[in-house]
Amino acid sequence: MASNERHRDIVPFAEATKVERLGFHTYKVNLNDAFCIGAVPNGGYSASCMLAAAREHLSSRNQPDTLTAHFEYPNRTTSGPAIVAIEDVKLRSGQLSTLHLTLWQGGLLPDSPFFDPSISRRTILACTTHTNLRTFSGITLPTGFSVTSAAELPSPLPDFERLKTQDADEAWEKSVPPRGSDIVQSLGNWGFYMPRYEPLVPGVLDMWIRRSSGEMITQSALPYVVDSFPYNIYAFLLAPELKKLLDAPQNPQEKERKEEANEQRASTWFPTVVKNIEVKMPLPEEGVEWLTVRVTSKQIKDGRFDLDLMVRDVDGEIIALSHHVAMILSIERNTGKKPRSSL
Repeated sequence: MASNERHRDIVPFAEATKVERLGFHTYKVNLNDAFCIGAVPNGGYSASCMLAAAREHLSSRNQPDTLTAHFEYPNRTTSGPAIVAIEDVKLRSGQLSTLHLTLWQGGLLPDSPFFDPSISRRTILACTTHTNLRTFSGITLPTGFSVTSAAELPSPLPDFERLKTQDADEAWEKSVPPRGSDIVQSLGNWGFYMPRYEPLVPGVLDMWIRRSSGEMITQSALPYVVDSFPYNIYAFLLAPELKKLLDAPQNPQEKERKEEANEQRASTWFPTVVKNIEVKMPLPEEGVEWLTVRVTSKQIKDGRFDLDLMVRDVDGEIIALSHHVAMILSIERNTGKKPRSSL
């Protein structure tokens, strides 16, 4: 039986991002622990909940799509209820509207204003631009990027049915986290399919992804897509000479040390400091089963690193671009009860 078919408590994404309107500028969400990394909800999942509130807020304006979003994570989130407060920065009946969103947790109130700024924590801040991508129009021109090798889909294309039923084909295989990764529940929501041999491009991670539950990936899940990675992501981003050294044939003792290192990587947390996302085109209303994600990093230094992501569909169309600033910390920082202070 393929691993994606094993029994697992599945929380549908649409259920986990439900929004309740409390007032014209105030919405309630519930961050589900099935999307946590340790004790902290995945930053992309939390961002998706905030954008679900923005979509509800602009529902009367026929602007259901996020065009751009900038997120900052000044405090650690926790699973459970949260308030999304929305400020109308610029509302337009034409193509674009701009909002400022704040996710509040702790010290929540049963009545308006539903949070207490002197007690509650601002856990995520966002500035977002919204539109209707299906009616957006204007000049379309090809760029030089479209004829470069970076614009080509990772090859060879997978045998998608074999990946679903056998977890591998000749060129791609499902990433299987090592022992000790159970607390990273968010990882279990995805199937990450990695190159079986050398990276297709040195220092670049090309992967295919799908939901472990078999759910389609919808437009509302894109912030979660660009913040979901296999446990050993940075092993694929290493300089070729360092990766070659680490992958060299090993004696039994070295293999044991490598397995221990894999387990240590599984206990590593990559908290997002800042994240930007631009949506290039809408996914079909029903969603898609597969997306391919290309990840690059220019520097990993002093426990900080950058990530650039390009998300494409099976036809090679660019769906979204994203850039992150992240940190590398021990998961132990992420398993206890949230203190009153910031991260």
